[in-house]
Amino acid sequence: MQQILWDRRLCLHLLDKIEVRTPKRVEVTRDGGPQYLTPEMVKHIKDVSGVSLDPIDPSQTPPPQKVELIEDGNTISVDGQTLRKPFVEKPTSGEDHNIIIYFPTEEGGGARKLFRKIGNKSSDYIKDLNVPRAITEPGSSYIYESFMQVDNAEDVKAYTVGPNYCHAETRKSPVVDGVVRRNTHGKELRYVTALGAEEKEMASRISTAFGQRVCGFDMLRASGKSYVIDVNGWSFVKDNDDYYDHCSNILKDLFIKEKMRKGGVTPPMPSPAPSDTDPFTRASNAFKDREQTQSGTNGVRTSINSIAGTTDSQPDDSSRRAPSGTVTPLLPPDSGLPSKTHSTLATPAIPPTPVDVTLPGISSAPPTQQSAVAEPPSEQASIAPEPPLPTHSWKLKGMVSVIRHADRTPKQKYKFTFHSEPFIALLKGHQEEVLLIGEAALGSVVQAVDLAYEQGIEDRAKLRSLRNVLVKKGSWPGTKIQIKPMFRKKKTEEPVISEELVAMTEEKKDITEEAGDSSREDKSHQGPKRQDSLSGVTMSKFTAAEERLVLDKLQLIVKWGGEPTHSARYQSQELGENMRNDLMLLNRDILDEVHVFSSSERRVTTSAQIWAASFLGKKDIPEDFITIRKDLLDDSNAAKDEMDKVKKKLKGLLRKGNERPAQFTWPENMPEPSEVQTRVVQLMNFHRRVMDHNYKKLQSGAVTSLNAISNPSTEKLSGENSSSSIASSLSQANTLNQIQSRWCCGEDAELFRERWEKLFQEFCDGEKVDPSKISELYDTMKFDALHNRQFLEWVYTPPNHMLDEYTAAGASSVPGGSNGTKDGKSKESEDGKTSDDKSDKSHHHSPEGSDKVDAGSRSASVKKLFRRRSFLNNLRHFNEEAPPEQYFRLYKGTKQTASTADAHNEPLQELYRLAKVLFDFICPQEYGISDSEKLEIGLLTSLPLLKEIVQDLEEMQASDDAKSFFYFTKESHIYTLLNCIIEGGVETKIKRSTIPELDYLSQICFELYEAEMKSGDGSSPHDAPTFTYSIRITISPGCHVFDPLHVQLDSRHCIGCAPRRSLTPHADWLQVIKTLRAKFNQVKLPKTFLAVNLSDAFTFEDLERQGSDSDVLEMKTASSRGITEQPKSPEDEGSETLATGAGEVMIS
Repeated sequence: MQQILWDRRLCLHLLDKIEVRTPKRVEVTRDGGPQYLTPEMVKHIKDVSGVSLDPIDPSQTPPPQKVELIEDGNTISVDGQTLRKPFVEKPTSGEDHNIIIYFPTEEGGGARKLFRKIGNKSSDYIKDLNVPRAITEPGSSYIYESFMQVDNAEDVKAYTVGPNYCHAETRKSPVVDGVVRRNTHGKELRYVTALGAEEKEMASRISTAFGQRVCGFDMLRASGKSYVIDVNGWSFVKDNDDYYDHCSNILKDLFIKEKMRKGGVTPPMPSPAPSDTDPFTRASNAFKDREQTQSGTNGVRTSINSIAGTTDSQPDDSSRRAPSGTVTPLLPPDSGLPSKTHSTLATPAIPPTPVDVTLPGISSAPPTQQSAVAEPPSEQASIAPEPPLPTHSWKLKGMVSVIRHADRTPKQKYKFTFHSEPFIALLKGHQEEVLLIGEAALGSVVQAVDLAYEQGIEDRAKLRSLRNVLVKKGSWPGTKIQIKPMFRKKKTEEPVISEELVAMTEEKKDITEEAGDSSREDKSHQGPKRQDSLSGVTMSKFTAAEERLVLDKLQLIVKWGGEPTHSARYQSQELGENMRNDLMLLNRDILDEVHVFSSSERRVTTSAQIWAASFLGKKDIPEDFITIRKDLLDDSNAAKDEMDKVKKKLKGLLRKGNERPAQFTWPENMPEPSEVQTRVVQLMNFHRRVMDHNYKKLQSGAVTSLNAISNPSTEKLSGENSSSSIASSLSQANTLNQIQSRWCCGEDAELFRERWEKLFQEFCDGEKVDPSKISELYDTMKFDALHNRQFLEWVYTPPNHMLDEYTAAGASSVPGGSNGTKDGKSKESEDGKTSDDKSDKSHHHSPEGSDKVDAGSRSASVKKLFRRRSFLNNLRHFNEEAPPEQYFRLYKGTKQTASTADAHNEPLQELYRLAKVLFDFICPQEYGISDSEKLEIGLLTSLPLLKEIVQDLEEMQASDDAKSFFYFTKESHIYTLLNCIIEGGVETKIKRSTIPELDYLSQICFELYEAEMKSGDGSSPHDAPTFTYSIRITISPGCHVFDPLHVQLDSRHCIGCAPRRSLTPHADWLQVIKTLRAKFNQVKLPKTFLAVNLSDAFTFEDLERQGSDSDVLEMKTASSRGITEQPKSPEDEGSETLATGAGEVMIS
């Protein structure tokens, strides 16, 4: 019957026979008709479907005499049979998908070619194609169908499972514009639709007549009627639980009826319809029933102490390696297992991989596999035969999961260094990092800025920049300031240190020392010393006290952004629902006792609250359900000095001539990191010009006007005022709406430009690029690709003359010409900014020895490494070959061929991919380059969390009840916890390089499994059962997509969460616990490692001032010289004295 589908004429003929409506058609048959309708096939069709057809003899089917276009080319005539345009031309072969739709002249003429989806395209419009192929190809056969004006511009895809069930979905018709809408997993975006009674009858007839119980067909709805246009045969629905629930119930009923027919068994209760009962509840109930029949429920769990005595008798992990993909496996009786040396109990096989390998949203479990178990040792076999394997199963006893927060806006920050008394007073006598949040606390910083500006004791340009940032961003939720005191040795003890400290006052300081790096590596066995970092400067008050250091200056960091987006809600809800569904299958009792902990940051607590409600299946959760644990999950500065040393080394690795470590993630055939960074800088200069050009298309003064209206005091210190009109702002807003009508996450075109201008300044105007800025660039590009796609592509679409520079024939990668300059600008640059000239000069006259190369040789090198054809081809292969995406089944985006890709988007895509390559190179290494550094920084940062996890695992093992613990935190704790596991000695299944970026909602899960130990034949049935335990660690990269520029999203902008995969094999739980505990004493944590939050102190001062006089601080309207009151001195607070007269503070 499958052969019927190979010829469209035969398929349509059978549809006519069973009275299923099809569009009007004419056929041009020149090959003698369907070759498959032989007498044998006719008999088979009659037997299967009861439909009588006449066999076709090709010799008796003459070709048409006359095929022509009439009525000015708007109607096709085949031996007098006519069909007017628009009509659809289809090849007779069902395997040929080159379909063309021809339009009449009154609709503009031309044709639209349909083809199998290539990337995001499924059709192309061709203006000059008007003559059908039946005329231009005299020997070919075609079918011409009337083109249906369908409802809502949608097709209907229907899927039958037997004659009594049909699932239907609508999709965007490919004839509209040829653009395919896709979901976050790369599947075509479809919506479930209900079928009418007539449509259900059509589906039943098709399933029966074509002999395809599982059958897909295409249908059009037009003018209140439904038309079938194609039958596809064997096909399934993608990513729809309801469809598969129906399938499973249909199969179940078939199996039961067949069993009854053969064995005469009493029929059970009928299966409920999927809409009557939650499918996961049914599956979970069935799972629990099996568990109750296999093992008693009143067993005694073995405590830690009793298990410890039998640890040595556990078989080697290699002899009982876990299979994957089964929920409740039962090993066959002939499977061999090594017996314990000191025990007569048979050790059960290590539990298999649960449903975590399924894709998000799919609840069906993968097929069961048999365990691969090693044969017992020969000496043991000679002593006594192996007892038969008892029937038992492993069950998930509990889970401890550490989860990163969901999607957020880009984090942004400015760093400043100050040394004067107004800023030192902000410490309130504290000698460690302090945190200022809230209007009162930020207002005190504005006061300090104003005071320092009046006294002239700091760089006024820096003060103006800081004040502008505070005025503009101070009222935003999440804006905060970190003040970090920096200590150094006394000048009398180390006179040469002053030069280094002077150099470090620059905003973009470079603190790398190549010789020092190698010497410290040689002395690594002596143990780390905090004071070694930062060229003799430390931020640790404990090191300062030990070494009798003095306060040198302050590092002040203003941070804003990082707020949860609207897609964070959908991501958190989806993850909570998926994890709930998994646990309902594995052990629903885990849901009875759930503990959720979170850090104190808004984006983390928001993710935890939304996830918890979804996970528990509730609309709301109590306010006190989530416990805030700052000591475990907030930012820790315990490893600050060690991380500073690592960042210094990373800067060196990005310099030309420095060899990158082999263990670093780096694609094959990719130029060295220094050259890639050079290319990124060139592309940033190119895109800076493109953005400036496109913004000039808008009303030039409106952007500045809009900013000035919303922030009237932005330029108070400089005395500049804006005089643009509100009308021009409204005009510009209307223009922007035509580009991107909907903005989310509090964004607009001005904030978009502000973020990118900050990046351009950091990449293009400085002498060197700070590696930390790579993360900011990648973060911003990823955010805009998902949330501001239309505007991103518009603002970075180069005009033709700039694109010609980018794609110059045989050119180097330098977009502005072949001069090899850093900014990549040609001599006829449009804006000609002096900062770019300075950037160009600094690029060729770098003070670093490794950069002192001839400009001509560097240009030639860059040309050679980044020739268009070779380099960009490597980037495209990089998209296909990445092993992390294969293991974690990440969606890579849709591929575009050379014929369909837009050349104007190529510079932007190149910039993203290079930023991604550098990000993967730098970001994981910020937490340690060598294995020892990774472990040290990991323990200093996440040791409290690791101890809590171990305690939770022990509590779950000793408890009679199942339970779960969930910790929501930030990126730093995810990476450092992973380093503690990998470098801590726990055996892993995958290499570190296989793990991709740990994106939003990434998870590290510790799963504890339990199995009852069955006794041999000599045991008494009244003996209390004993249990054994296993731990498996799984990991998910979270809501990660390989290339967000190629993902088509709906208005939710939501990337789904990747499934968890095994990081470690199943291992004896006590061995894992011992391995982790062995690292607890490897580092010594400082007494305090969290920033001191002084927000309440400044709020109290603010209230006191309001009580004494009515001079209330108003950040957005206060004059730069009108605020003169200083914060209370440390002496007034009764705290430790800070001797600031000489710029020093003695720590005793």
